[in-house]
Order: sequence, then structure tokens, then C-alpha cells
Amino acid sequence: MEISLQEQAYQKGITEYVSVGGLSVSTAANVMIWDILTHLRADYQLLLRHRTKLPTWVYLLSRWSTLLYGLVGVVFLTTPVKNCVALIRVACVVYHITLSSTALLFFLRVRAIFHRSLRITVIFFILWLTVVGGSLSAVVSVSGAHFGGTSSCVFSNVRSYNTASGNSAVVLFDTCVFVAITWRLSTTHRMGKRDTFQGWKANLFGTYLPAFSKALLQDGQKYYMVAMVANLLVLVIEFVPGVPVPYRQMFLAPAVQVTNIMACRVFRHTKKRGNEDVIHEASTIKFGRRNNLSVYVHTQVGHLTTISAAENGDHGSNVTEIEEGSKSSRVSKDFIAVV
Repeated sequence: MEISLQEQAYQKGITEYVSVGGLSVSTAANVMIWDILTHLRADYQLLLRHRTKLPTWVYLLSRWSTLLYGLVGVVFLTTPVKNCVALIRVACVVYHITLSSTALLFFLRVRAIFHRSLRITVIFFILWLTVVGGSLSAVVSVSGAHFGGTSSCVFSNVRSYNTASGNSAVVLFDTCVFVAITWRLSTTHRMGKRDTFQGWKANLFGTYLPAFSKALLQDGQKYYMVAMVANLLVLVIEFVPGVPVPYRQMFLAPAVQVTNIMACRVFRHTKKRGNEDVIHEASTIKFGRRNNLSVYVHTQVGHLTTISAAENGDHGSNVTEIEEGSKSSRVSKDFIAVV
């Protein structure tokens, strides 16, 4: 059905109102600027007080590209532009960088928690490539055009399956990361607590986890809930029949920006508490044919936090946990043998 010029002007006005409100009051772009200014000192300390590695550069790239994406989107919708196609191409490229770099942060996170397991690295690298490919489809599909005889820009050549592919890939990737990290932390530290209720309690609330691992789990849960709500809202609106293009597009930038804010928050908290929770199975001591004792050493920023020993056999499990605070992470073979 052909939409009248008056109806198009009304739809564009609604979109402009939401976007400009983001800069002038309290919506997405304004929140992104506020978040960057608030944590500017923390970002500065990341560069000076920590070893600057790949995750830090990815963090900064995702953060500033997200801000640039929001600003370019506002300019596209509210400012007269001579070349709408070029501007929308810039917005789509920045959108691609934002989604890819934010997902890369969590790829590096899950890889560290699984201690650089080759199998996990391959699986989640493939999942990360789905985010890269999904966000890239918007770059090649979405275009822009002038509105009527004015110099204002509107979206053109928008296809739901192309614009939603990036968000769909993000939903899949975030779900896999959340499940993998939750499973890794809960199964590693639960050790012997086989009761069903206790198992679910550990998975949901991190009841039996050390403080650092519990913080990792809870930060991941907060990010996952916010990311799921934001991206699922975009997907639902994208595929509801009869929803005009401006209404579908105006929720995309807030979803991307809020998701990035939460992802960067998780990264900062992890760096503040410690670089990564490294879990080593130091030794396995066999007792006869049925039982064996596995000793786990959990280290945080070079310090020993927990030593756990689990005895597994046909007749149940016996668990011993020794808290060592911030003592040296060097554990003698005699100590492991005693445990």
C-alpha cells in the first residue's frame, strides 16, 4: 500500500523526536555520552595501570564506535544532508564495527574462563563470525534517500531479514556465552554438591562460588537480561506486519547502545577484580580402583584463592575446600599429596 507524503512526514517526525530526545533528555545517545564521561577516568587507568592487551583495545573500539554510531544516526535523521547514501553507509559500517567488537569482548572472556581450550575457542570463534556476518548484511542492504523534495534523509531498501540478522546473531551468541560461562563456573566450583535443589541454586545464584567467580556469574546474568530484552524487542518490532520502517529503525540504536554499556561495564568490573579466573586441575591422585582425588587450584591475578579437592567414587563424594586468601600461588607437591 502506498503511503502518502503527509503520512511519511508524520512517521519521520516521530523518529526524529525519539532520536533528538536521546541527545537532549535521557535516552540512548545521551546515556552513552554520560556513561563515557562518567567512566573516562576508569578508561584512562585501564591504559596506564594495566598491561594494554588486545581485550583493552577491543573494549575502547567498541565503546567509541557505539557512540559514533548513535551520533551518525541522529545526524542522518535530523540534519539536511547532500549525500544520504554515503552517510547511511558510514552508519552501517560503524554499526558493523560496534556489534563485532562488543561480541569479541565476550569471545575473549569465555576463552579466558575456559583457559584457552582449543575446542571452545573454535566453537565460539565460529559463533562470533555469525555476528560479524549478520551485522555485515546491514552494510550491503540498507540505503538512504532524500525525503520528497527536501534534503532530509530517510531509510530506503530496508529488508527485515537483513536488518534483523545482526540482532539475531547477537541473541544466539550471547545465549551461548551465557550458558557456557554459567556451566563452567558452577560445575567447577560446585564439586560434590549433587543435590538437585543445590545444583540449581548454584547455577542461578552462584551460592557455592568463590567471590570472584560469583561476581563473574552475576555480571554476566545482568548483561544477558538487558541484552536479551533490548535485542528481542528490536526483533519483534522488525517482524510485526504493518509496522512502518521509521518505527522499526528507531529502536535499533538504543538497543545497540544499552547493550554496549552493559558489556563494557562487565569488562571494567572484571579488570577491577582481576584479569581472569584461571582454573587449573593441578593433580589427580588415585586411591585404589574406585576412588580418586582431584585437586583444583584457582588463581586470581597470580594469587591463590581456593584449593579444592574432590573425592569421587561409587559411594558418593567427599569435598574439602581450603581458603588461602592471597598467599603465594606456588603449591608444593607434598602439599597436594597431603590434600
